[in-house]
Amino acid sequence: MLNVRAFALICLFVALFAIPTVPALAQDCGLPTAGATVHVSTTYTLTADCTMTGTLAFGTTTANADKVTITINGGGHTIIGSSNECGATPSGLNTIIVNSNTEFNLNNVTIKDGGRQGGAAVHIRNTTYSATISNVTFISTTCSALRFDNTTGPAVTHTLSNLLFEEVTGEYTQTDFGIPTAIHTIGPVSLNINNIALRAITQGNAAIGANDDYRLDVEELATKGRITFSGCLTVDGVFPRIYNGDIVDNSTDPCSGAVGNGGSAIMQYPQAPISDCGLPLGGLIYGEHVYDLKSDCALTDRLYIPYESNVVINGNRFTIDASAAGGTAIAVAGDFSLKNVVFSGATASPIVSFLDKHMSISDAIFRGNAGPLHFQDNVFSVVNTLIENHAFAGELPNPGDQDGQVDAGQFGIDDPVFRGGVGPPSSAIRVEKSAQVSIRDSVFRGNTGGVGALHAGVIFAHGNPSTTLEGCITFDSNDPADIFDPFSLLIDNRDADCSPDMKFLVPTRRAADPAPSEDRPPAQPATRPPAEVCDGKPDAVPVGSIACIFRHDGVLSVWGLDKHSRGFFMVAATQAQIDAVCAGLVASSTDGRAAIFVSENRDVVVSVGPDYEGKVLHVTLDGGMYGRASAIVTTHGPPPGLAASAQSQVCARALNDCMVRTKYIVNFRDAPNGSLLSFVDIWGIRNDGMLPYGVTLTALERTSDWFKVDYHGTQGWIHADYGHPLGNCN
Repeated sequence: MLNVRAFALICLFVALFAIPTVPALAQDCGLPTAGATVHVSTTYTLTADCTMTGTLAFGTTTANADKVTITINGGGHTIIGSSNECGATPSGLNTIIVNSNTEFNLNNVTIKDGGRQGGAAVHIRNTTYSATISNVTFISTTCSALRFDNTTGPAVTHTLSNLLFEEVTGEYTQTDFGIPTAIHTIGPVSLNINNIALRAITQGNAAIGANDDYRLDVEELATKGRITFSGCLTVDGVFPRIYNGDIVDNSTDPCSGAVGNGGSAIMQYPQAPISDCGLPLGGLIYGEHVYDLKSDCALTDRLYIPYESNVVINGNRFTIDASAAGGTAIAVAGDFSLKNVVFSGATASPIVSFLDKHMSISDAIFRGNAGPLHFQDNVFSVVNTLIENHAFAGELPNPGDQDGQVDAGQFGIDDPVFRGGVGPPSSAIRVEKSAQVSIRDSVFRGNTGGVGALHAGVIFAHGNPSTTLEGCITFDSNDPADIFDPFSLLIDNRDADCSPDMKFLVPTRRAADPAPSEDRPPAQPATRPPAEVCDGKPDAVPVGSIACIFRHDGVLSVWGLDKHSRGFFMVAATQAQIDAVCAGLVASSTDGRAAIFVSENRDVVVSVGPDYEGKVLHVTLDGGMYGRASAIVTTHGPPPGLAASAQSQVCARALNDCMVRTKYIVNFRDAPNGSLLSFVDIWGIRNDGMLPYGVTLTALERTSDWFKVDYHGTQGWIHADYGHPLGNCN
């Protein structure tokens, strides 16, 4: 028989292990030691600054666990985490993780450093309970400073007040999918933010993102929450944009006095001043501006043009020297136009573009820069431009890399604007992600390094870039190649090489020149009428005076016409893409202003607008891409690609001898991009729409992107990217 003393000792040990304990506090700090996990309700009051070499976790991910309340009163002190550049190897660390059963309160503290890809300095994940964060400064964190995600829990609303985010860094990924630098929300998470200041944020997709296009698993999209601003909002040096996603901005004025944990709300990155040459020489440009150069300009720092800005630079044949800018010369995310200028001396890319605005370069010379014009996600036109003697000297990535994801270090570029780059660089022009770039009447000459002068597009996981060549195009003495990937050109309509005596800069009227009058017309020839832009092109159809349809080599493309009757690419579709849609939307431009549709009788309809009068013009091509064009029909309404973005019926074709083996655990849907199938399999086990890895299935039908398969008598659809086809599956 067990004696009484032994029995008592056993009971004591059981009790000790059964009752959660509070980890010991770090010496002279007031928080638990790094790497600890706290499972009980506790209030911490900091007595000094804390340096965390690991992650401090609160609560548990165990389902139905009892609620835990954690409060950290910072007392004005600082919690210092462990950082590395976003996306670097090794990654940094989350400083604080708050788990699902935890109510979290954080106040009067500075969070410095810390953060990692897929996390944040402070990461609040799948919480059932609301968090309250007030009087907090986040500084020098990486990837995201503060992240809320909710992939399994209920919809939750958190309260934030009086916050300052300063010099936090992220990673640019794609227009609507990436890593916001200050605050990142995923899933049904809503935030009410009262009084916030954002300062010196020049990376990531946005300072704040209610990321409504965050992909949780393959094609599954998270239910989005909403971020609501009230009180004051200070934007002080933010690029590429302030916020993205489902945002309600009810803020009133910029903040004043103290913000965060005792920081100053005074603007430290005001509007960049205009120099004597007529252009700011570095810094941020807010709002709408037209800069007319008066003399040659020498940049002293990088110019930032945020998403909310609209900037036109008329070079007037002068030179912009970027040799002292220190890397990328102009980072642009807003509407942007650069004209009639010589651009030289950049020690990295002269221009890097972000997000989905329209941008253009015309009548320009780029000479002697150390990187390519780098276009990401936006719609960019390059017309009548010479790019010569660019010399890229960075290292190429290891050919064994499988994911195509690279960082600046692989290219020898110490430039944070390149974070999140994809694929190998070129010397003259680099196109990637979802950029739609049209190049017309331009010359590439004497460019060296990288993989070639023109890199026409690297297909990224969340992008589909396109490059179009039109008019005269000359490639001359480029090393190692003219075009690295000519197969990826969307359209190659080169007429011939450009004339050897081609002029790139155009005459401009000086102040001393007499002004034009009825008796003294402008020196410039009159612009051609819009119809002439279509004339002489294969199977071209004008769309009023605002666009032109081209049909050539199995591609239907739509080009808009600017006020100078010059074309810029809007949208295109191949015959295969048109055939894949039974009825509805085939393709739309990024801004939705041009769209290609198929009707049920297989007519192709091209819609463009609205124009300055609010009109949308529709042209029907009878019977298909090469059909006779009917008269233009005019309506009024929103951009056609946005109004009809959900109207698309995918065509499927039958398969007779095709099997598909799953590469991963895949989603099983009731239609292409439809809802997950829920069924009971042959073993009596309920399946909620997931098929196992490595199973071979009979394929019954397919579209361009989806297979209809049979799984033990249940038929549904899987995405083609996640199945390996076997047999006759085309």
